[in-house]
Amino acid sequence: MAKKILVACGTAIATSTVVAKKIEKLCKESGIDCMTVQCKATEAISKARTLKPDVIVSTTQIPEGSGVPVINGRSFLTGVNLQATIAELMEILKA
Repeated sequence: MAKKILVACGTAIATSTVVAKKIEKLCKESGIDCMTVQCKATEAISKARTLKPDVIVSTTQIPEGSGVPVINGRSFLTGVNLQATIAELMEILKA
């Protein structure tokens, strides 16, 4: 079964698309079947309730209360601490 990854950013247009594509590529390289869904940060909690993702990767602050692990995805854009972020994501997805 595919792992569900909710990718959130401010507007759910450009930034989340870049991050989602990078995550999809990483998962493919790691042999992980995944599905990414993009949303606005303000929609993350309600989307998480309906989608029931395995993880939320967000490039901006999202409200608490999703009950789902949340990863700061800014490193997918900046490259700063990228390996640590990838390791955190892979640990969740491989669990």
